[in-house]
Amino acid sequence: MSKLALTSLAVAVLVLTGCSQKSPEVDMTKGTGDTKGTGVNDGMSALQKLIASLEANSKVIYFDFDKFNVRKDQQANIDANAALFNSSEAKGFSIKVEGNCDEFGTDEYNYALGLKRAKSVKDGLVAKGMNADRVTVVSYGESNPTCTDKNKACWDKNRRAEFKVLP
Repeated sequence: MSKLALTSLAVAVLVLTGCSQKSPEVDMTKGTGDTKGTGVNDGMSALQKLIASLEANSKVIYFDFDKFNVRKDQQANIDANAALFNSSEAKGFSIKVEGNCDEFGTDEYNYALGLKRAKSVKDGLVAKGMNADRVTVVSYGESNPTCTDKNKACWDKNRRAEFKVLP
């Protein structure tokens, strides 16, 4: 796992730092590339925009309390994600499935449950034709909540699996 983390870090550093150390020369007599007329370029590369688009279009998978099997009502989200991640623009990327839990249970229990949830989603994606080598899993247990209120609706939102696209 640490080898994967180090490799990912090295790739991220290379992508973010680029190859050139020279300051760019800018011709102020031409347009800025801004299509909205604000005079500010958003600074995102085509690769970053594609990754952001894929992540935004992925569907979150929700789970029942203390369960890690994919619910029947979430199967359509698995199908949609498999189609998205198997599309021609996403084929060159790896996908990280992040398992999350609500605040109930010990830290150790929730990390194990989050990992089981992520693995269950990975298995569903692989069953829909994704290459297992493209999918990694990680658990955040209860440490990555989307909602911090103390009610059932909030806890339901925290029992989930989300997706990150890795270059």
